[in-house]
Amino acid sequence: MLILKNGEYVLDNEEQVISEIEIPYEEKVVSLIRQRYSLDEELAIQRQRDTKPEEFNEYFAYCEVCKQRAKGEV
Repeated sequence: MLILKNGEYVLDNEEQVISEIEIPYEEKVVSLIRQRYSLDEELAIQRQRDTKPEEFNEYFAYCEVCKQRAKGEV
């Protein structure tokens, strides 16, 4: 069984990195975002985007970098 661990897919029973599997772009982006923000943290930032614009802008910029990395542009 494959599991996501530290932003990489590994075999659950062997702890071996699976590099041959093509991971969909959306999953790559999410795994990169999860390295810094949990889902709960993301939701909190989204809810407070008007009251904490600096925090939201930092989060948004990080997400854009993650998207570029997932496309292999960084």
